[in-house]
Amino acid sequence: MHPPPTRHSALIHLPLAACCGVLGALLVLCFQTALHAAESLLAGHASGLVEIAGRLAPWQRALIPIVGGLLAGVALEQGRRLLRGAAEGDYLEAVRVGDGHLSLRRTLVNGLSSLITVASGGSIGREGAMVALSAQGGSLLTRLLPMTLPRRRRLVACGIAAGWAAAYHAPLSAIAFVCEVVWRRPDWRALPALLLAALTASLTVDHLFGLAPLYHPAALAAPDHLALAGYCLLALVLGGCSPLFLGLMELGRHAFGRLPLRLPFRMALGGAVVGGLAWFWPQMWGNGYSTVSWLLVSEPAWQLVLTLLVCKLVATAATSGSGAVGGIFTPMLFAGAAGGALAGQLLNLLLPGWRPGWRRASPPGWARAPCTGTSRRAANKTSQSP
Repeated sequence: MHPPPTRHSALIHLPLAACCGVLGALLVLCFQTALHAAESLLAGHASGLVEIAGRLAPWQRALIPIVGGLLAGVALEQGRRLLRGAAEGDYLEAVRVGDGHLSLRRTLVNGLSSLITVASGGSIGREGAMVALSAQGGSLLTRLLPMTLPRRRRLVACGIAAGWAAAYHAPLSAIAFVCEVVWRRPDWRALPALLLAALTASLTVDHLFGLAPLYHPAALAAPDHLALAGYCLLALVLGGCSPLFLGLMELGRHAFGRLPLRLPFRMALGGAVVGGLAWFWPQMWGNGYSTVSWLLVSEPAWQLVLTLLVCKLVATAATSGSGAVGGIFTPMLFAGAAGGALAGQLLNLLLPGWRPGWRRASPPGWARAPCTGTSRRAANKTSQSP
């Protein structure tokens, strides 16, 4: 039982939010460092999963996700056995209906399993583990001082915002994510602390490694009113398709849940789906970040874009449905980018004389976005953060 809160605890809530931002950014960077170390172990250097897959023989990039899925499943299964009696729930429950406390051991077990899945090419986002670790940092800070239940929940929400801001270099979208997804409604009293945590996390990443943009689109001409209207229409169409994406993820979970297999073998089967597709398309490895960067600077044929989109949706549904720990937001960004590229190809067919202001680049299939000048060091450290 915590003693009743005092006025002193209320006064230091904002400094605690700032500390939460720093701690969340450091935890995210630790996870990134571990991923870069795994990539270096796999290929001798941290150059991105899709680029690594492109340099491997087809049988190697097909086998590695299977082995990775098996190992991640073993880590998750054995970890859950050791966690019997530990607190259940995730950071969403801790903020919405919980007491703000998260199990440190459970977070570490899930983080280890997610690290193995992502490092072995699983088609799932790394932001899930990053945000969970940052939320855990906020939960640990709630134990330092007595505070009310709403303040404990808000501090964990600050950890979520800090993790999102550090992973995507987008503090404003981190606040929107917490308000729309975590809280499902704005909490105006908590916005100052939330904003402070997100900005502090971004500044911490910027101070340590430089806050380079995650994506480097080609220079585009200023759009006219007709183009802006078309962009709004495209956004509405893609937004309307988002339930289909989520439904496909749910279908994958339902299909794998009916299999009479232990968790490690289900996750190995999910890795087999990814590996089978990666035999032909190395872009199936990872969360889709590298392919989005490629789409932003090139004009591939619509047949290739459509093929990659369908295969990536299947690979993500298999990875997520098999029980792997991770996020699906970055794969959703891939789906949106592919949808935009297909819309551009359709306009090219309907209006042959219309050409968007995209800079054509020789498509290597797994090339990273260009990075020049002083931002190269920062991009090497942070550009693979989603």
